[in-house]
Amino acid sequence: MKIFKRGNGREPRQAAQEFAEAVQPGDAERAGRLAQELTEVLPDSFGAWFEAGMYSKARQQWADSAARNRRAAELISDAERREFGGANPAAWNLGIAATALGDWATARWAWAEYGISTIEPGVEPIDQHFGLTPIRLNPDRPSLTHQVVPAYGDTEVVWCWRRSPAHAVISNVPLPESGHRFRDVVLHDGEPKGQRNDVPVFDELARLEESGLPTWQAQVVGANADDKEVLADLAGPAGLGVDEWSGIRLMCSECSHGSPEAHQHAPVATDAVVLGLAGSEADLRGCLDTWLANRPHVTLAELTLLW
Repeated sequence: MKIFKRGNGREPRQAAQEFAEAVQPGDAERAGRLAQELTEVLPDSFGAWFEAGMYSKARQQWADSAARNRRAAELISDAERREFGGANPAAWNLGIAATALGDWATARWAWAEYGISTIEPGVEPIDQHFGLTPIRLNPDRPSLTHQVVPAYGDTEVVWCWRRSPAHAVISNVPLPESGHRFRDVVLHDGEPKGQRNDVPVFDELARLEESGLPTWQAQVVGANADDKEVLADLAGPAGLGVDEWSGIRLMCSECSHGSPEAHQHAPVATDAVVLGLAGSEADLRGCLDTWLANRPHVTLAELTLLW
């Protein structure tokens, strides 16, 4: 077997071994140097470019991740595809990196290469209906070695409208402590980390767009389930967010990453219904006035701007 060497005489397997060993949190800079060396000593190796691309993904170095995963996606052999069940994992990571960069032509190529036939070639942003999915904002556990984990605020799992395989729009009204707002656009990973209602939870990788929509808290007395459903129906077409915060379950990390039923985490008991709302004050007050007009049994006790 031919042994490739650089000018300094280092063999590929030595660089690969050192890269694999650079797993300590403080070794990120060294791992980055070794990732680059891997691609230099093994320029035609799918594995070298894929590992280097994974490193760049973990560090949120999206341009490098896109370039490295594009090369890996082009180098993958039939045998290597079979190891991944016929898929091209570099294409998936390329799709994530291209989405982060707003390079929609490359993202569309990557998803097609991965096998997603519903995404056609083009240069326009991908904005398709991929269903509702829960996403963990500010993940409390890194899933990749040397990962830069988003830290906009506290960890919270929210439901989102998934617009492509890698980005989604927040459909809940997140708690202010999360540092996110209703209709923020987030980039997310593709490896499930727990579940909600039998739907896989994905971890946030980065925030792509901030909506800027103000977050409010309302306390309502006397509202039943039907009343709350009517409010949601009024708010949705107006582009406003409504969530029942009094029903939020605060879970331990173990339950959040696995099944929420692992332990009992009951919502905090309260006499009033606490709602999280999102939108401009004028639009929200107009919506609430319409809602309350035919509901004398419902009282709006408080409406407070949180941020």
